[in-house]
Amino acid sequence: MKPEILASLAAFEQVAQHRSLTYAAHAMGVTPAALSQTIKKLETRLDVRLFDRTTRSVNLTEAGRSYLERISPALINLREATEDLQLQAGVEGGSLRLTISHPAGRVLVEPMLAEFFAHHPHIHVELVYDDGFVDIVREGFDIGIRNGESLEGDMVAMPLTQDLTMCFGASPAYLQTHGTPQHPDELERHQCINYRMSSSGAVYKWEFNIGGKLSERAVNGPLTVNHGETGMRAALDGIGLMTGWRESMSDAFESGQLIEVLKPYRASFPGFYAYYPHRTHLPLKTRIFLDFLARHVQRSGFSSSTKET
Repeated sequence: MKPEILASLAAFEQVAQHRSLTYAAHAMGVTPAALSQTIKKLETRLDVRLFDRTTRSVNLTEAGRSYLERISPALINLREATEDLQLQAGVEGGSLRLTISHPAGRVLVEPMLAEFFAHHPHIHVELVYDDGFVDIVREGFDIGIRNGESLEGDMVAMPLTQDLTMCFGASPAYLQTHGTPQHPDELERHQCINYRMSSSGAVYKWEFNIGGKLSERAVNGPLTVNHGETGMRAALDGIGLMTGWRESMSDAFESGQLIEVLKPYRASFPGFYAYYPHRTHLPLKTRIFLDFLARHVQRSGFSSSTKET
C-alpha cells in the first residue's frame, strides 16, 4: 500500500469521527482546505462518495459507514503498534481524546490543564463534553470520565473521587423574594432550573434522601438547560433554585453567591471514574495523563483509591 493511501484513510477516519472538516483538520494539524482535498482524492481513487456534505455538516454515506467499519480495526491496530513501540522506547507524545461529562471537566480536568501542558508539551489533549455514556472504542476516544457509570466488560475502570453529593442552592436575592424551602415537597411553590440530559433527552428529576430512601421529584420553573454552566449562571442571577454536585457548587457556596438549602435531604452517588479499553500495553500518553490526573485529584482533596477494578 502506498504511504499516501494510508494517510488518506487516517484522514477519512478523523473526518468521520469529528463530522466536521474544520475540527478534524485542527486535530490533525492541517488546513480544512488541504483535508478536503485529501478526502476528494480518496473518493476519486475509490470511485465512491464517502460523505454527504452540506454547509453545516459532513455525514457518512451508507458506503462510507460500511467502509469505516471495515478499515477501523486495521487503523486501530496500526496506532496501537506504534504506541507500543513508543512505549518501549520511552517516547512521549501524541494526541489524546477524552469524552467527559461537564461536571467532571469543570471540577477535575480543566483546573489541571495548564500544569499538565507545562510538564508534557508534546501531548495534545482533545476534550469532548457529553453527559451521556459513550462507546469510547467505537467513537475513537482514549479515555472516558463519568460518575458511577455501568461499564462494558472490556473496560478498565479507575475510581478517581469519593462518592458525590447532590445539593441544592439559590441566590440570596431569590431566597429573599421567594423564601427558603424546608422540605422537597415545598419545591412545588418554587421556581426551579431544570436540566435536560443529553444522553436520553429526558428532563432530570431532582433526587433527595428522605428517611434514608432515594426519592425523586419532578420540578417546574421558567428555564430548562442542557449545560451545567448555563444553569449555574441562571441561579446566580436569581432565576431559580438549582441542583448539582456539591463539588461543582462549592465555590459559589463559599463566596456567598449561592445559599445551600435542603441540606438534610442531600443524596449521594458513586464518584467519578476514568475508564479505558483493556490493553496489554497502555499507551504512554494515556498512562501519563491518568497518573497526572490521579495526583491532581488527590491534591485537590476528593480522591478515592486509584486501584483499578
